[in-house]
Amino acid sequence: MRIVSRLARLGTFCLMTFVAGSGPLLAASQEGPADSAECKELTARIVERTGARFDHFSPTRHTVFFKDPDMVLTCTTHQLTGVSLSWQASGFPPNAWFALAASAGNAVTNVDLKALEAAARKCHRLALKDKSELADLELPKAKVECQAFTRDGGAVVLDIWINDKAAQK
Repeated sequence: MRIVSRLARLGTFCLMTFVAGSGPLLAASQEGPADSAECKELTARIVERTGARFDHFSPTRHTVFFKDPDMVLTCTTHQLTGVSLSWQASGFPPNAWFALAASAGNAVTNVDLKALEAAARKCHRLALKDKSELADLELPKAKVECQAFTRDGGAVVLDIWINDKAAQK
């Protein structure tokens, strides 16, 4: 279930990335979740806390793309809101990358930076050890999911989601 859910989100992310590169022909003409007050606030917080620049919205307006550094904010619903970062130079990102991930995650979840960074590192280690290359951890207000591997030069994908159990009931 966890793997299917992760792969479904990754597939959606890849599809949205592909469609986003298709140009103005597919541009959305209506508002979407990324236009909500909550998502606009999270976008501003990510820019403020990470130094990233807003790049563009996905055509479905569920996703906000940032540059320098590259990251993606998904705003589907409150329970499905999170930030994603990837490291493609190897299976072992530098310390600064984990600090950046914690800052972006903090902008979305308001969870303590140290707790998020520790969870991101632990998730990374667990994913490297697991045959599926996937791992996840739950914190009181955040869920950290990751994929990490060393084959083919290695890479890491890290997602930090709002984990609002009260809102899910």
